[in-house]
Amino acid sequence: MRDLYITYAFFAPLLFSTVCRGQNYAFDKCTAFGESMPRRASSCGWAPGSIESSDWNTFLSHGLSPIMPLVNNHYSFSIYRQRQNVNFPTNNSHQAWKAFGSPIEESKAAAQFRGFALVPETSTKLPASAGQLFNPSNILPGNHIAVPSSTVEVNAQQTTGAPKDLTPLHASRADILSSAGTYGDFSRYLQLFPGVVFNNDESDDLIVRGGNPIENLYLVDGIEIPNINHISTESSTGGLVSMIDTSAIQNVELRTGGYDSSYPERLSSVVSINTKQLTADRTQREAEIGIVGAGGLIETASPRRGSLLFSAHRSLLNLFTDDIGLNGVPVYTNTLLKAEQSVSNTDKITLLSLSGVDSINIQPCAGDIAETNTIQTQYAGWRSTNGARWQHLYSASSFGTFTLSDSEQHQNIHQQDQLLNNKQQKVNVYTCKQSPASSVSTPVYQEVTGDGQTSLKYDFFAQLNARTNLKIGAVARLMRFDYNVAQALGAQSPLSADPTRSDSTVFAPRFSSGETGFYAEGVIQPTKQLTASAGGRIQTFALTGSSTISPRLGINYQASRHTGIYAAFGDYAQLVPPIYIFAFPQNRFLRPMHARHIVAGIDLWRNQWLKIKLEAYRKDYRSYPVSTEYPSLSLANMVDTLGQEFIWLPLASRGTGRAEGIELSAESRLGNHIYGQMNVACARDMFAGVDGVLRPGNFDYPLVANFAATYRSGEHYEASVRYEYSSGRPYTPFLMTESLAQNRPIYDTNKINALRGPMYSRLDFQIDRAFTLRRRQIVVYAGLENATDRKNFLAYEWMPRCEAAASCVKHYDYNLATPVYQISRFPNFGIQYMF
Repeated sequence: MRDLYITYAFFAPLLFSTVCRGQNYAFDKCTAFGESMPRRASSCGWAPGSIESSDWNTFLSHGLSPIMPLVNNHYSFSIYRQRQNVNFPTNNSHQAWKAFGSPIEESKAAAQFRGFALVPETSTKLPASAGQLFNPSNILPGNHIAVPSSTVEVNAQQTTGAPKDLTPLHASRADILSSAGTYGDFSRYLQLFPGVVFNNDESDDLIVRGGNPIENLYLVDGIEIPNINHISTESSTGGLVSMIDTSAIQNVELRTGGYDSSYPERLSSVVSINTKQLTADRTQREAEIGIVGAGGLIETASPRRGSLLFSAHRSLLNLFTDDIGLNGVPVYTNTLLKAEQSVSNTDKITLLSLSGVDSINIQPCAGDIAETNTIQTQYAGWRSTNGARWQHLYSASSFGTFTLSDSEQHQNIHQQDQLLNNKQQKVNVYTCKQSPASSVSTPVYQEVTGDGQTSLKYDFFAQLNARTNLKIGAVARLMRFDYNVAQALGAQSPLSADPTRSDSTVFAPRFSSGETGFYAEGVIQPTKQLTASAGGRIQTFALTGSSTISPRLGINYQASRHTGIYAAFGDYAQLVPPIYIFAFPQNRFLRPMHARHIVAGIDLWRNQWLKIKLEAYRKDYRSYPVSTEYPSLSLANMVDTLGQEFIWLPLASRGTGRAEGIELSAESRLGNHIYGQMNVACARDMFAGVDGVLRPGNFDYPLVANFAATYRSGEHYEASVRYEYSSGRPYTPFLMTESLAQNRPIYDTNKINALRGPMYSRLDFQIDRAFTLRRRQIVVYAGLENATDRKNFLAYEWMPRCEAAASCVKHYDYNLATPVYQISRFPNFGIQYMF
């Protein structure tokens, strides 16, 4: 107890005097780091366990000056004590803080910096009680911090190599779990951020500044995850739900543009997921059950300065419904295992394993004359990533990290057409079950795919002098492909009025290929206010025999304590998903896609209560995949095919595109109880096929606005609300005469995305109640998605079964195209137990 008391007495007031920018807060009012911390509490308006790197100037202003200052917040370290886990940015390469005054009693101990150096035993003066206030004026230079029986661990990880105001958008675990409308899914929370839109209510695809979901990179603790979502196709990084349980997440960072060359390249964004930082002195357990699933987490210490984290989650939606709007319901299970071991004062090893298994059976009701889908789909898949990182400190100003990882992904998909050669089916209209004699539908598609990626990566960071930093690195990958795709009958293309089935293909490649990447990035601070960065990346792709060179530049000028301006330029390149390359012989000549980013912004105001930022961007696409059969068709306006018949097309790297916009975002924390964020974005996303005519992409929303707020009443009650608005979805009209003649959807390819549906508007809310039972905590939560039950337009789809009923055709006035809407009012509720 004495150790616990000393830790609280020392750290809590210092932390909160820092976080709250020198405001006088009693310890009993700032309990987010305390032993009784509720799951969703966030005292002083900040998420437990995190302090933004932009607040480093506050540390300096409070006298917490580093002994060896670095530029640009390249280091972070964590303080571990009991159940606490507090993450700090620091410019100090081997020691952390200066001590403070108000002496009452004195104690001595050794504070150990694992991964950097040992701080010698020093004397530290401690306050008399945990509730005593600490004023920044009492913080005195001199002594190093020493906490009896505590450990300070340095995790040598650079936060960014770009100017500091190009910092990523940040979401903490507490923010995600407490937010309405997310179901605890971090991807759905990120859809609140400026520059991000969603595909539809049922998916958690990230659409960043007009980019396709394949243009996003996902990293978990620095290890690349090719696809982090359940129920996902081979050619996408999106899906229905995240494969990682948010309870195991510490925070998520989203970079939407101007990110430096150290990241494996993607055209639109980098999503960095940091798993829960492990404590090494106490076992923690959590269990949760709700409408979307059940799961649990355990965190415990392992011998000799190690720790272990395990979480698992299983969906439960199939117990409540047999249709979530897809004519089926997903079933999935995922697990996460993380182990850390400090093998010496300069070496640390981290092991990570993330796996998921999922399936869905999509069965359209053959007896429903208003049903728009005729394709039955049986989907089953699994994916797993396993990796190890070895972090080594070379000196007080340099460190390196080796990363070895392997990822495997497998899908098994079978599709049948209910109407093809089965027009006289007998179906029970109440149960939608077919009679045994008519239950056989014609197979139209089969996919059994498996691919793997083994990567070896090395990153090195060094401080060359007080104003200059350098990081360099290299990666080598072995890509393995084992595909068996058969669409022998081809398909009646909705893009053509020709009734003949076309684009039949069968391909079954089985071989390996390699990729390499090299990067260098430097940051210099010529003056106190000015920071600049420059770098580049070279990549090679053996699969297509291509290579790319991508330069990066960035600059930041801090005009005052509260305002600053910044700009960045970067060229990014990535390979087309391999399954596209294998689909047709001519696709083997596809080149890497390119996007050139230009970003400029200004921090209009930034302090502890309010942050307002204005940012403009432009992305120019080139070598973008486009159809050679349909001159107006680009990868950017091909529809999502999950649940529809898959269609592969001959492609060429002849497309161009442009995404540009301006984003205004604000974040406000009013005292300890209210947090709010809002953003408004005006943007256009235009892409051209081989005809060179720019047309709206599928994710072209000229106006998007988001608002979210959370109210915390002490430690027991919490309420959150979320509102999303956007311009109507673009869509392509049907050629009605041809469609009626053939009773199938035929799009007008001269008017791709030329029309727009009604605006999108959705309101969500959630309420949490925390109970404490013998120092164990129970959280009960409930909420509604789309609380107003608004009908939000998704698309127009064809009703091919309506033709068989004269009354149906007459009812729809011989217009068999019907609007399809997104999710209606849907509940979310559950209970969490922490022990």
